[in-house]
Parts: sequence; C-alpha cells; structure tokens
Amino acid sequence: MTFAQDLARRRHYGDFYRVSPTPRFPDRPFLTVLGNCQAESLRILLDSSGLVDSFRIPPVHEFTAEDVDLLRGILARTDVLVTQPIREDYRDLPLGTAQLSELLPAGAVTVSYPVLRWDGLMPYHAIVRDPADPSRNPPVVPYHDLRILVAASRGLDRPLEACPSEESLRAVAELSVDQLRTRERHHGTVVVSDLLKTAPAWHTINHPANSTLAALAQRVLDEIVPGGTVTAPTDREMLGGLSAPVDPPAARALGVDVKGREHWRTGGAPIDPDLLVSRQLAFYRRHPRLVEAGLQRHAERIALLGLDR
Repeated sequence: MTFAQDLARRRHYGDFYRVSPTPRFPDRPFLTVLGNCQAESLRILLDSSGLVDSFRIPPVHEFTAEDVDLLRGILARTDVLVTQPIREDYRDLPLGTAQLSELLPAGAVTVSYPVLRWDGLMPYHAIVRDPADPSRNPPVVPYHDLRILVAASRGLDRPLEACPSEESLRAVAELSVDQLRTRERHHGTVVVSDLLKTAPAWHTINHPANSTLAALAQRVLDEIVPGGTVTAPTDREMLGGLSAPVDPPAARALGVDVKGREHWRTGGAPIDPDLLVSRQLAFYRRHPRLVEAGLQRHAERIALLGLDR
C-alpha cells in the first residue's frame, strides 16, 4: 500500500484512526460493529434508527496489529459489540469473538449475527478458500462457478453443461437455508434463515439486497433497543456494485420472477462471459489444490446439480 493509499484509508475510517473524529451521541448506546463485507451495511442500518451510536470500522480481514490496539480502546467504551462469529486468533490476531468480548466493560453485551449466504437463485456459484492462501480469489469476479471448477478438474476447456431437475434445484436452495440455520444455532446468532424461504434476489451469493440487510438489522436492533425501526437507503443498493446472473431454471423452480439478471455486471457494465471462463480455467490450472478444496467443500451441491456424472 502506498503512502497516499494508506492516508486515504485512514481518512475513510477517520474515527477509528482518530484522524477526523465526528461528534458522538453520549445519550445513545455505543455500538462496535465488526465483520467483513456485510458489517458496514449493517452498521449504517442500525444507525438509521437514531437510537444507537457507532462509527465505521475496517473489515476484520484487513486488520493489522495496529488496528487491534486501536480496537482495544474502542471496545473499552463499547456498550454493545455487534459481530459476525469470528474464530479465535483469526489471521494470527486476537480477533476471535470470545477474545474481543473479554475486552468489553462490565455490563456490555455481545450480539452476534450470521454471515449471510444464499445460493438458491445462483446454484452454481460458490466461495472456496485456497488452502495455501485463503485470501486468493479467482480472476474477473471473486466467485467460483461449479461448472467451471468441475470442468477444470477434468482437464476440459469449457464449462460443464447441467440440467438439474426442479426438485434438485429446490433441494440446493433448501441446503443453503439449512447451512445458514446450522450456523445460527452453532454460534447463537440472531435468526434470519427464515428470510431465505422467500427466495430473495441478492446481488451475489454473499451480497444481500437492501431488503434482506434491513431485515437482519431490524432483528439485531430488536436485541439492543426494542421498539426502534431501521430504514434502508432508497437511492442505492449498499452491496450492489457487482451483480451476478440469476439462473432462470432455479428462479422457475422457486416460483420467483427475476428479470434483467442474465449476465455478470460490475458498476452496471456487463462482463464478458467468455473472458471469465478462459481466465478462470487458466487460474485453476495454476492452483490445483484450490480445485480439490472446492470439490470437497461443495460435493453435496455438485451431486445435486448433476455435475459429478
């Protein structure tokens, strides 16, 4: 990171780095909202209630040792820690949920929210962590397509074609709901898995639409200040910078009508599908361990979609 980039980042998180503090609201409970891509949207929505106070914090996957030191001071005056479940010593830093909760003052509470993922309308899209480098993403878009991944494992030069039944596509959607429900129970988070039963059309499998984020925020707020109401922005989709195609057979199987979602788009501009395929196939040839990890992690979904034949 260049000096200019570092300075811009510190200004963006001005309260956190103490370079441009903004007025606080001492009559409201102070929240520290932690997580990755969904956390800042959740914080904005909680703030929209006018009943809590918070400021922007870097996503935990970007944290440095300096950031951890700054966070300690913030947690010491936090009333409510709102966090996604974070494993102990995440990225070799003491950022685990339990580790951070121990730094809260007496009387403070922790509210956990689940990391939201929903692939019912995008049944072939997946997230895979490379065993050698968990931060490594495929080129063009930071998501994997199981049709391309399985093709790469077989040395093919084009994605597999699939024609799963509507029953199989509904089973894939239910699997996604079950996985979120399992994470909620395991980590004791607020419950939002029921929202997936409505088959919401998200931007990507882990970038929910404002409507889903607002429903999550409302349930978190109800845990903190019952009776408040969150308000989602109407002029923008908070996580809408990248848009994935919705699978038409999956949409039909789930009984929803989604239009204008035939292609990947970034900033509204379409992404060349042939470029995506060629670059991701080349990427998989360079990272065979990642391919194997993806086949193992998503074996059940691969079988449901008929990609194991």
